[in-house]
Amino acid sequence: MSRNLNSLSRRQFIKAGTCGAMTVGPLVNTIAQLSLINSATASTGDPAYDPSDYKALVCIFLGGGCDANNILIPRTTNPYADVYAEDRAAVAIANGIVNATYNPAGDDLTIPITVPGQSPFGLHPSLVNIASMFSANEAAFITNVGTLAEPTTQSAYSTANLPKQLFSHSDQVTEWMSSIADQPYTSGWGARVADLYNDTWNEHSQTSMLITAAGSNRFQGGGQNSQYAVSSSGAISLAGFGADYGDAVDAGGNYQSTPAGNRFKAFERIMQYSQGHIIEEGYNEVIRSARKNEALITEAMAVESSLGIDFDAIWSNYGATGEIAEELKAVARLIAGRSCLGNNRQIFFVQMGGYDNHSSINTSLPNLLSGLDNAVGAFNAAMKELDLKDSDFSYNKVTTFEASDFNRTWTPNKTSVDSAGTDHAWGTHTFAFGGAVNGGNFYGTYPELGIGSTSDVPSGARGRWIPTTSVDQLSARLANWFGVPAGSSEMETIFPNLYRFDDPFAPGSNLDFL
Repeated sequence: MSRNLNSLSRRQFIKAGTCGAMTVGPLVNTIAQLSLINSATASTGDPAYDPSDYKALVCIFLGGGCDANNILIPRTTNPYADVYAEDRAAVAIANGIVNATYNPAGDDLTIPITVPGQSPFGLHPSLVNIASMFSANEAAFITNVGTLAEPTTQSAYSTANLPKQLFSHSDQVTEWMSSIADQPYTSGWGARVADLYNDTWNEHSQTSMLITAAGSNRFQGGGQNSQYAVSSSGAISLAGFGADYGDAVDAGGNYQSTPAGNRFKAFERIMQYSQGHIIEEGYNEVIRSARKNEALITEAMAVESSLGIDFDAIWSNYGATGEIAEELKAVARLIAGRSCLGNNRQIFFVQMGGYDNHSSINTSLPNLLSGLDNAVGAFNAAMKELDLKDSDFSYNKVTTFEASDFNRTWTPNKTSVDSAGTDHAWGTHTFAFGGAVNGGNFYGTYPELGIGSTSDVPSGARGRWIPTTSVDQLSARLANWFGVPAGSSEMETIFPNLYRFDDPFAPGSNLDFL
């Protein structure tokens, strides 16, 4: 039941009573494995289930390699402000420094932010909501993060064990999602968390711990627990029975006396038969489980109205439209309806593409960042609204983090403002937000900006920052907030290369953003 099958309808399945009365049998991982990934059959109505004991981790992945050099911008009296204006040239955001060619008036278009202990910085002018969240201590930036196989410096670059296929889109995406930069992909770190903890954390689970609103992905892939795909509007339904199953069932869920209704009735009856052949029975069980999950997801996404929340209105107020906005809205609805899913821990994945801006970045990046910013602002507001309306929920139960393939080169590839772009680079800046985030600050180590600086990859790299914080260290802090003990064997299993780097939990690591 892949989200990428365009012929599938975007149905919210037959309304089926209250979610507390629904139960689900085991979900089959794949026909090849025929292994159970969820043995819980208890109803969420079980008094032992506590919906307040909940945490959700949400990954926003920006596909293509977002130019983070234009997200955190040194401005006015910052020692790097002149270097920024000179080197970034045709792609620079006006930062209060005179550039005779690109900013002769010395305008400053950045959104100023106050960072403790730092000279003046600004955010890209499209990031209005994120700037507000940063100032309200709800969002933080982790600087110069990237894939690393081991700690690497400029002087040791030629002999270091570097990430495989460095600067390659597909490889760096995989290494961000797996956190293992020097080995072939086997699983994502989100999947490894689920493999180790699903049975412990999600005793009353009714569906997968791993839910993606952006199709199959490597962050949640490769483990024993299947990632369950939903569309931006809800559960993904069977094709061939009309929009919203309208050709097959009536408003009450009864089969219609139509060809589609008769086929649907026959199909569902066949799927209930037990098959003697293990492969046939495996196929039937996959379909049965998918249909049950469809009903569960629909019930979960309907909970917002019972709480007096209108997510559509929140998204409209923020002008949040487009795929990333709809995917985050789906996540918000599933978090609101978490009791229907029965999971105390949930990992969500959403994605936004378009950031591979080799040309015309001055046109494309502002639009991309504006769409992202509006979606993030709406999702953040939704979590605070849910805190107000749901007594079993609090704002600090959800942490959202952003990632991307890599940063982009410090210098542009052309001199024309209209056509210039930037190319594949390395160390980047990420952000995290939510009630548990120690916001309003930078974490990690900000790079030394400039061509040939100590942060730059040698040999004419045009400004590709060597990361000072590894994906492993960043991800370990997220996993620890989620419930994985620091220094545990489980942490070592999830992040097998973590021991190579400085302890992200040690005092003075400057990675305590959670």
